[in-house]
Amino acid sequence: MVEISVIIPVYNVEDYLGQCLDSICNQTFEDIEIICVNDGSKDNSLEILEEYAGNDNRISIVNQHNQGLAATRNSGLKHASGEYVYFIDSDDYLELDALERLYCNIKSNDSDMALFKFKTFDDFQNVHKRGVEFKIDKIFGDIDYDNFAFTYRDVKRHVMNSAFSACLKLYRREFIKDVSFPVGLNFEDVPVHVKLMIEAERLSFVPEFFYNYRSNPDSILNSSANGFDIFKVIDMVEDYLRETGHYDELENEFVFFKIAQILLYLKSERSDEYFRKAKEEFEKITIKDKKTIKKYAVKGYKLVLSSDNYSNYEIKNKKSKKRNKKSKSFSKKVSDSIKKILK
Repeated sequence: MVEISVIIPVYNVEDYLGQCLDSICNQTFEDIEIICVNDGSKDNSLEILEEYAGNDNRISIVNQHNQGLAATRNSGLKHASGEYVYFIDSDDYLELDALERLYCNIKSNDSDMALFKFKTFDDFQNVHKRGVEFKIDKIFGDIDYDNFAFTYRDVKRHVMNSAFSACLKLYRREFIKDVSFPVGLNFEDVPVHVKLMIEAERLSFVPEFFYNYRSNPDSILNSSANGFDIFKVIDMVEDYLRETGHYDELENEFVFFKIAQILLYLKSERSDEYFRKAKEEFEKITIKDKKTIKKYAVKGYKLVLSSDNYSNYEIKNKKSKKRNKKSKSFSKKVSDSIKKILK
């Protein structure tokens, strides 16, 4: 049995697949199997996979008709035999020491999942860090994370208001062997992330930016995004929390999650149909503790409730941004004046 099974869903990524495979085949940790699930690609992705498999006997190819990312991950998991499992999207790539560092961490901590950070890049190789990530080091500080485990209760915000991607964790296979990503749904990572964060007996963390996420319109995550699916995902998360008795404990985090996710896709959908659904959902919400919800979410929540349609919401939102800009400008002028006086 190998130590790590790397699962790579592949669909029409001929331009990026080589970079992804190179980053996995050249990992400093070599005891891996590389399971490439070709999800009915119509370009040259399969030919590229076959070329790499001919040069590296750790690569196996699973062919299936197009079923989407969730089904492809589920298929890869069924073929995995390693003690640990890692997922990577085929248009992204991994730092070459990532699996070695993650393996040492998850082993030494005997954890169910090892979490880590990511950064984005574009085709011009401009790299920047994302705002939504695991900022667990800000909670625990500068400690030896290779000898430190915790549970979701120590990092409640990260259960529903952090990075959801399956690609940002190394999993113990026994822990996720019965997991199934919901098929036919965008944002399929979200309910799986919430469930696994809560059910993990031991979590661990490596405070490094190992994952490189490609930011472009052809990304596997952007190719068929449907913002309306977020309502289904939110319902799935709420049902899980209530069925398992975690809702009361995590109610504030869930309310923030619900507001933030609906507002996020309101920006991309930009339609009255989505707005009506958003307002309907917001009318069901009671914010009990504003301290646990970021100001932008509270403001957006109030703007939606006070608006009649999307256009009305947009007008109010623009006016609000202008007021905030003026307020910040005024505050800066006051601060500068005070500094001059003190000098």
